[in-house]
Amino acid sequence: MKKIIKPLIILLILLVGGLFLIKPIINNISYGIDLQGGFEILYNVEPLEKDKSLTSEDLSKTYNAIVKRIDTLGVSEPVITIEGDNLIRVQLPGVSNEDEARSRISTTAVLSFRDTEDNLLLTSEVLGRGGASLSQNDKTLAYQVKLDIKDIEKFYNVTNNLSKRTSGKNMMVVWLDFDEATDSYEGQNGTCGSKGNLKCISAAYVNKGLNSNNVVIEGSFTEEEAKTLVDLINSGSLPTKLTEESTPKSVSPSFGEETITKTGIAGLITLAIICLILIFNYKFSGIVGSICLFAYVVLVFGIFNMVGGVLTLTGIAALILGIGMAVDSIIISNERVKDELNKNSKLNVSFKEANKNSLKSIVDSNITTLIAGIVLYVFGESSVKGFATMLIITIFVTAITTVILYRIILSMTVKSGVFKDKTNLFVGKFVNKKERNYVNIAKYPMIASLIIIALGVGFIIFRGFNFGVDFTGGTNIVLSSKDGFNFDDVKKVVSNYEIGDYDYYLGNKKEGYIKLNTILNEEEEVKIKKDFEKLNISVSVSEISNLVTKTLTKNAIKALLYSLVAIIIYITIRFNFNYAITGILMLLHDVLIILSIFAVLHIKVDFIIVAALLTIIGYSINDTIVVFDRIRENRSKLYRNKKVLTVEELRSLVNTSSVQTINRNIWTSITTIVSVLTLILIGLSDIFTFNIAVLIGLIAGTISSLLIGPRIWISLERRSMLKPDDDDDDEVHELKIKGIND
Repeated sequence: MKKIIKPLIILLILLVGGLFLIKPIINNISYGIDLQGGFEILYNVEPLEKDKSLTSEDLSKTYNAIVKRIDTLGVSEPVITIEGDNLIRVQLPGVSNEDEARSRISTTAVLSFRDTEDNLLLTSEVLGRGGASLSQNDKTLAYQVKLDIKDIEKFYNVTNNLSKRTSGKNMMVVWLDFDEATDSYEGQNGTCGSKGNLKCISAAYVNKGLNSNNVVIEGSFTEEEAKTLVDLINSGSLPTKLTEESTPKSVSPSFGEETITKTGIAGLITLAIICLILIFNYKFSGIVGSICLFAYVVLVFGIFNMVGGVLTLTGIAALILGIGMAVDSIIISNERVKDELNKNSKLNVSFKEANKNSLKSIVDSNITTLIAGIVLYVFGESSVKGFATMLIITIFVTAITTVILYRIILSMTVKSGVFKDKTNLFVGKFVNKKERNYVNIAKYPMIASLIIIALGVGFIIFRGFNFGVDFTGGTNIVLSSKDGFNFDDVKKVVSNYEIGDYDYYLGNKKEGYIKLNTILNEEEEVKIKKDFEKLNISVSVSEISNLVTKTLTKNAIKALLYSLVAIIIYITIRFNFNYAITGILMLLHDVLIILSIFAVLHIKVDFIIVAALLTIIGYSINDTIVVFDRIRENRSKLYRNKKVLTVEELRSLVNTSSVQTINRNIWTSITTIVSVLTLILIGLSDIFTFNIAVLIGLIAGTISSLLIGPRIWISLERRSMLKPDDDDDDEVHELKIKGIND
């Protein structure tokens, strides 16, 4: 009896420790702009001189300069990423003033040195790798800015000529983003170099030619002012020009706050329901599994914080998939224990044998998904990379908590002997599984799938998808009012314009947005602003470009294709080519079912559907591998020395394997579906598309992995077996001996 105390103490430590850590960990999560609210823009990076090509070094220097520039703004958790060969995405969570954000970011551009008459003297190319740095005068200890000069001769000639000019004209003026049409030193003479001036950042007297690789800018700088000047110079020391590739995207902070709150509530409800399901089905093992699942959640978010992850809607998608896989490992282990106990084995023997057999299935399914995650991370961008980051973390944490830790605690419990004659309390009651001809049953979902896909293709060809603003482009109107407003009045204003469709959000009756699928011209923008002003509603109007969505979608498809190739290679090595092809076909089947139903029902397709499809792809391949693993295991046991099986033997093999995995498939699907249904019922309208797509995919994936996939595998396997192979000829031939029977 004393032996049971140790595992119980471990469970208590996990529970109490998790409860103690969960609040500070959750509070330290960094949220993306789609959850927190904020501002995002994509920049196109071009060389300063048209005849030059953009190099990777130019792109890297530009990235580093933008990072330094944004650091001076005091923005919490900015996200700056390089995408493709010439794009840089900037996300500023928590920033709500779009106009201010645009003006601040746009100052991160071209550095130039001019005279008081605005003539260009030097560009940032004169600076060396050191750029600008903070220093102090040796004698006065006054703060100064030191410049690393690369082209000393050119800098000397320019400064020497400046020094010979009359007093007041012998000045070198440092500019960021000088605009010949609007900017001039004369216009900014009084403010040039002062705090807050982000264009004319310095004006220094030149009394002699400077012939050195270290040049100092002196003035009555405070330490803070000198540091700011250093950052500004470095941020402008770009060999490139930045232009907006797409119009900015802003998300209301109140919308983000509501999303976070509702997602948190949905998470708690989901975790509670899953734990109840585990305890109901597996009794003590379910209690252990629930505590390990809680430890899983805490550890996932803890590691996510440690690696500097930023949680977005796509990250939540990966988390849902990860929870499904974590629960799946618990269910697989427990169902295996039940199977072994049904053979009248003792608990300790059953537990040992079940662990050995189930581990292969868990490892193969998780490694397959891990490969997909790594490929998506390497080749993906933006939201795809965020999805992959969370997915990779969840897979490793699954191995630690719901595989290794879970088995260790249960192993200690089994060795204690407390449940030796109480197996029902240990893992739940075993229910005899009915023998069914799943191969025959599979023809019905196959016919249904073909009909759905055919209808979907027809609707796609003749009507097309109901693309949302993300894909079509349009206009974003941000609304705000101190006194609040009635959204019915807002809709009346919108109805006065020729607009086919729109998305909207209203938060706390004081702010919200409308996304029109139509791009308003300047005249319409002015008019709609006046219409809203009559309702005492302030508005900010900006164009929504579909270029970003198209670019990210293409990248997601490319990364996905690479991951499919990697999956095929792995499954072929671990199983065989027929398993690999079947797995990929089932994956495509699930995706096509989702897209077909969206086309037939004319459900709006937003960019978030990319995250949904990635989730289903990960779920589908994981689900299919578990079934394949049981088929492979049973073939080895039932037909150990037989290479060629008859059709009846193949059908019997699949039916036996399907009977053994049916409980696992159903309960894993139910626990994952619970997550999605909770998000739908909690009312998160912004991810409605995601929830519906995942729900359809989960149902399709369960059916395809259990029924359709194995039937297709039979066809492929039978064809392979019927191919002539001289090396595997089992027929007995008479031995020919010269002089006797030759």
